Amino acid sequence: MSTQIYNARHHTLILLKDFLGFLQQGFPFNQNPMPTDEQAFLGQLQDLIKALEDMSGQSSFEGQDWLSRLFRNFPTIAPHLGREVLWFFGGDALHFMPDEEIAKFQMLEDAMQAGGKDFDYLATKKAIFEKTSSLKQ
Repeated sequence: MSTQIYNARHHTLILLKDFLGFLQQGFPFNQNPMPTDEQAFLGQLQDLIKALEDMSGQSSFEGQDWLSRLFRNFPTIAPHLGREVLWFFGGDALHFMPDEEIAKFQMLEDAMQAGGKDFDYLATKKAIFEKTSSLKQ
């Protein structure tokens, strides 16, 4: 079994596209006509996805802005977004992560840097997040 190289941008794109699909299935994003604020929010997410696909240099700032809007305006749906997205965009997005979670992602990133070409992202993530969670019990 070969190990795939982890690509943070690609992984973030998958998570954002999945989240977009999730949003479009539920209220109020499935209304016709859709309320203006929700239309703008989805449009901003679609623009962010496009910027990431195009490798735009501004995508990190656009991501931070969109995440701030998500947590400010739609806090009940924010938990459905993969936490790696917050880590990927960093900056202001990290304000929505507790210090303990930031430390776990930093450990994962450090392990990734040291891991080389055979690094198994999913196994390492599972080990870090389960290990630090079990220490609290």
